[in-house]
Amino acid sequence: MAARRILLIEDSSTMRRMLGMMLKGEGYDVKTGVDGMDGLAKAREEPRPELIITDFEMPELDGAGVCREVKKDKDLRTIPVIMLTTLGEVQNKIAGLEAGADDYIQKPKSPDEVQEMFARIRAALRAADLTAEVAERNRQLEAAHKKLTFELDLARKVQFALMPRPPKPRGVLQVAVRYTPANQLGGDVYDFYRLENDRLGILVADVSGHGVNSAMLSGMVKALAAPLSIAVLEPGELLAGLDVATEQYFPEGYFCTGFYLIADESTGLVRYAGVGHPPAIVIGPHGTRTLQSNPGMLGIGMVDGTAGDSDRLEPGESLIIYTDGLTDAMDPGDVLFGEDRLMTVLQSHHGADPTEILNRVDEALNQHTSPGRPADDINIIVLQRPAR
Repeated sequence: MAARRILLIEDSSTMRRMLGMMLKGEGYDVKTGVDGMDGLAKAREEPRPELIITDFEMPELDGAGVCREVKKDKDLRTIPVIMLTTLGEVQNKIAGLEAGADDYIQKPKSPDEVQEMFARIRAALRAADLTAEVAERNRQLEAAHKKLTFELDLARKVQFALMPRPPKPRGVLQVAVRYTPANQLGGDVYDFYRLENDRLGILVADVSGHGVNSAMLSGMVKALAAPLSIAVLEPGELLAGLDVATEQYFPEGYFCTGFYLIADESTGLVRYAGVGHPPAIVIGPHGTRTLQSNPGMLGIGMVDGTAGDSDRLEPGESLIIYTDGLTDAMDPGDVLFGEDRLMTVLQSHHGADPTEILNRVDEALNQHTSPGRPADDINIIVLQRPAR
């Protein structure tokens, strides 16, 4: 093992020679400086010292000055500095410690004091080793964090790219969607299905939790739901099938809520079912109404496949499906955005087009949560039958 490097700064040639011999006798690699300025220059030479021992009283630059210069230099600041003092120099000890010295050693005058000096040197080097180890681990953590952030950001972009765009109008209905993940990746998922006989299927699901796990499970929900949208006729049957399918894959403690509807694009007739999901809201010139979900959770194998209902969008009405990240968003005082506030915003803009409705909800939400942001993923879909 290579000898530990010590820089000894002492303007007294006698003391410098005596201490240097003691340190070398203990196996240290010793470099010396004849005063503060010389010592500071030696500290910057490669290989740099692992420990600096400096006298306090020196011409031009005293020990406290050396310490201050070392501690403000980004390349030297982690090197421990031990101040040399003589008996009774209490003020010098205080000045050295306040300048950033890590310890002080009384100039040894007896064998016991020599052993104390060596013990303090060993302790300072151990502390320096721990500091270096922590710094290296922090560097590794920072590098890993940067890599993870890059990968999560890339995954977020991929997830966004895979989110379907609203289908183009094929009859009397129009659709707009707004999706905002809480983290780089979100657990909310939605999809649109073009079905036969001018029908449009819309699925919104909300996987519990946030981040990578929820995002992966939401992708699974989407993949499992697509073939079910073609194979079944009623929304309740699709959710029941999705419940059975996801139960096989969801880890313990994970579940999701869901709302699925099939809209007739020529008549505005809507058949729907929900499980554990916030109620859909219908707004229009004649007031509002809600389309309720059934209690329960998807992913645990307990959904009634017959549950469902129907409604009809009249001209000028809009149907809004959303995830609970919207109503659960809090302001700085932990007050929920809430269903009442959402209903007020929607009623105030019931005559707007689907995209404008989303913009107004976004605006109200941002005002409510400012200067923070919602803690959960938010997904909102507006299905509208424009007024004639």
